[in-house]
Formats: sequence, structure tokens, C-alpha cells
Amino acid sequence: MNDNGYIRKIDELGRVVIPKELRQRLKIQDGENLIINCVDKNINLSKYSYVGNNKDFVKQVGDKINQLFDLDVFVADSEHIIYGNRLFEDRQISASLREYIKSRESTTLSTLRITESTELTNNIYIEPIISNSVCIGLVIINSKKVDNSIAKMAKLLSHIISAYLEIS
Repeated sequence: MNDNGYIRKIDELGRVVIPKELRQRLKIQDGENLIINCVDKNINLSKYSYVGNNKDFVKQVGDKINQLFDLDVFVADSEHIIYGNRLFEDRQISASLREYIKSRESTTLSTLRITESTELTNNIYIEPIISNSVCIGLVIINSKKVDNSIAKMAKLLSHIISAYLEIS
């Protein structure tokens, strides 16, 4: 890197490699989507969140689940809480949630750190949101009661969100 930033060549297909140090610092994963736009004579790249960019839909569905079933519902993308009924929206997710996104597995827990400063307790159901074979986020439902139907609700909600994202 020099005073102007990173210098990279464009290959014959128009591709530019984003330096590894920059990808790590910005937490850009393989296969992740970026927004490319042009401002004046500059090319800008920014991360794209399918979940975050469909926040209105996620909020409508989450609000209905909360209202009908009296459950604490959270939806996260790979970096932030996108929806939550406890004022956690737009807060960065914890390292443990990032690991659940990488694992792509449904999980039931009794405690979960959702942000670096906030831990949920009780019965927590985690379901990955998979779109085009990529885990793009999580549905997290926290309940005071143990009930297998709540795990099914989490799975249903994740499928509704991913189906909506694939058609929008």
C-alpha cells in the first residue's frame, strides 16, 4: 500500500483483486455481494446485505410473529441485528453469531450472546437464512417456554425470508 491506497492491475476480464488485508478488515467473505457505483471519477465498492436491504419486509413478518405468538424474534445479517423487538437493531452481532452463520446449522441453546454486550437466556432457537446456497443471516427466537413448535416457527420464518429475497 502506498500513500494513495492499494494499487492493483485490472485483468483482461475487468477483474480487480481486493487485497486480503482490506477484505479481512472489512469482513468481506468469499462469495459476498458488493455494490459498485461511480461517483465523479471514483469507483466505490460497498457491502450489500440482502437481509438489511429488505428491512421493511423483515420487520413486517417479525412484528406479526411477535404480535401473534408473543415471542422475541431477532433477524441478523452477517454483521448487524436487522430486526429485534428489544432495541438491538443496527448493533453489530457477536463473534458467536458469526460462527453460527458460518456453520449454517439449526441450533437450540439456553444462552446466547447476540452482541458483544448482550446475552439472551431461556430457550433460544437459531435458524440460518439460506439464499442461493449461501447463509446470509440468522433468525433467532427467544422463548420462555420449551416448545418444539417454536423451532419449527424459526425454520418457517427463515424460509419465508429467504424465499422473499430470492424473488425480489
